[in-house]
Amino acid sequence: MSRAQLAIASALTALLIGAGGVVAVRTSAGPQTLAFIAGGRTAGATATGDASAAAASTPGRLATAGPRSKSFSTPTSIDAALAAAGYRFPPGAGVYAAKVTREAGGGLAYEDFEGGAGALGRNFWPASSIKVLAALGALEFVGQQGFTGAATVRVGDGAPRTIRSIYDAAVRVSSNSDYDLLVEIAGVDWLNGEFLTPARGFPVTVIQRSYTVGGNLRSTPAITLTEGSRRAVIPPRKGKVDEDCARGQCSDLLEMSESVRRVVLHNEIPVAERFRLAPADVTGMTAALLGAEGWFEPAVARVLGTGARIYGKPGQVPGLDCLDVTLIEGRNGQRLLLSATMPERQGGCPALVTLATAVLQFLNR
Repeated sequence: MSRAQLAIASALTALLIGAGGVVAVRTSAGPQTLAFIAGGRTAGATATGDASAAAASTPGRLATAGPRSKSFSTPTSIDAALAAAGYRFPPGAGVYAAKVTREAGGGLAYEDFEGGAGALGRNFWPASSIKVLAALGALEFVGQQGFTGAATVRVGDGAPRTIRSIYDAAVRVSSNSDYDLLVEIAGVDWLNGEFLTPARGFPVTVIQRSYTVGGNLRSTPAITLTEGSRRAVIPPRKGKVDEDCARGQCSDLLEMSESVRRVVLHNEIPVAERFRLAPADVTGMTAALLGAEGWFEPAVARVLGTGARIYGKPGQVPGLDCLDVTLIEGRNGQRLLLSATMPERQGGCPALVTLATAVLQFLNR
């Protein structure tokens, strides 16, 4: 991205924020460049296309739950340990991390850590990292109507497209217009009232802001779904504003980490924790998370070496926050959850890489 393009994009972002919306504009710049949005891929190497292996359609090995079988069950603060190693969290920065291992009985176990503003801090913009939950909500909504991501959808007078092409673009290349389509498909009332609920593990997250100029997600036109011989028309819907979320978009690092964890580890987690997706969409979402570019790659390559796989969805709002939400698979089978946010006033995305390096060094001891 040229300096002129960077200036234009920054001005557009500021305009949208000032108008009551938030935007996260993706560029093709690499993660070392101060770009607007990126997602996860492979540290120091080309991904090998094995996302489908991580999201096989057959049930994985499930075992009796142990004492650490739920993520964020017994979090440990790492502030003191990182300070002793020479790193101190800047004001407003936060991290959630976990080592993913197996219990003696074969089930997954999580050794959880948090630092700075912590896993439950909410004082940041979730930016494009929240697009994963928008995609998953749209898939569950059409699933209730008897459709999958292979269905063709037409929103209002728009061109027909497969839902899979929409969520892939929203997650893999962080398309703002496709994110808007996903929210329109689900509808803000259904998304926030039936999908993003405490019972499902999402008491904080609210999605209701458009990421396009002039977008209004609370008024959704008629939607036509077609898959094979099935056809359904969802009538126009009007949603209400969730006034408990003063920012308009709300989440925390734990809930966004859950969106990635439950997709990538779909076949290894209890059925009650899984998103209700068709097998092909588990594979598709996993591939999209793996195929995007992200901020953590330099830190992962530095600490874990090249070739680690990074499934993730980062985001950035210039002048506000930079964040990344990932599940990392090392070449030695090591698996880590790592999600962090850094205010722009404290160094933004470059400082986020420094934070990630310090946390990975701690986790890799």
